[in-house]
Amino acid sequence: MMSIKKTIITMLTIMLFSLCSLNLLAQKTSLELQIYGNGGFSFFAYHPYPRNASSIGFNAGVGIGFTFSITQQWGIHAGIGYGLSNVKAKIGNLLTITTDHVDCEGNFYDLHTTLNNYNEIQKSMFLSVPLMVKFQTKQNFYKWKHNKKPGFYAMSGFKTQFLFMNIFTSEITSLTNKAYYPEFDNWITKLPSLELGEFDGISTKKIPKIRILTIFALEAGAKWQIGDKTFLYTGVFFDCGLNDPTKKYRRPTNTYNSAETLKDFTLLSFTNRINYLAVGIKLRLAFDLFRKCKECPY
Repeated sequence: MMSIKKTIITMLTIMLFSLCSLNLLAQKTSLELQIYGNGGFSFFAYHPYPRNASSIGFNAGVGIGFTFSITQQWGIHAGIGYGLSNVKAKIGNLLTITTDHVDCEGNFYDLHTTLNNYNEIQKSMFLSVPLMVKFQTKQNFYKWKHNKKPGFYAMSGFKTQFLFMNIFTSEITSLTNKAYYPEFDNWITKLPSLELGEFDGISTKKIPKIRILTIFALEAGAKWQIGDKTFLYTGVFFDCGLNDPTKKYRRPTNTYNSAETLKDFTLLSFTNRINYLAVGIKLRLAFDLFRKCKECPY
């Protein structure tokens, strides 16, 4: 697999080559250099959603990009940015039942294991490479001194996030084991020889290797002209992760049913699918590199 460094260099080379080539189309097109910053909230969507689960965190980022307008209304946007996110998820108690255990007297019982107050914290720093389609309403930008009304814009596409720092912490406050004997319709809640009772919890921190997160992205808002060739975009964004970079590190909840097994504790696989979501505000300062006259409509 191509390294992240080589990937970034390749993308930047393509962007620079495209910039030189697009200069030939300057008569009827527009190329904006954009500097942006964003911030907002992040959380996880679970499918199916565990009862009483919740997650909340924050995200922030900065970057640069280029938007090449094929027409006055349609264009292509690409760029590169740096971002970070921090999300804490509270999942609650996770119950696992394993059957056909046998005690020292040959009696069968079902082991009820509860991982109490399971929480996750995921911290990430990443490089983001977007490729999006942009739409904007028509505007007579050369009249901006007399008409301060903004135009509307919307962008949609995909981002690739290279998670070069991805730290996750997983923890439980305690582990509880109870034995149920179906033959006798009886419970045993504390018996050290069968590892029944309540045991201390654990908190672990792991730093996986670089992972890749693919995101479907939406953005919309207002485009303001603040100079002959300078624009300000004020918008809101929504990102939805299409894959779970931590899936490889998750283990089934029934992996942990004793104090001994907790020594190798990690992220738990408590649902079928996890999607990273982010919403927030994005500001873009744009400079039109091609416009040479105040009355150019692009």
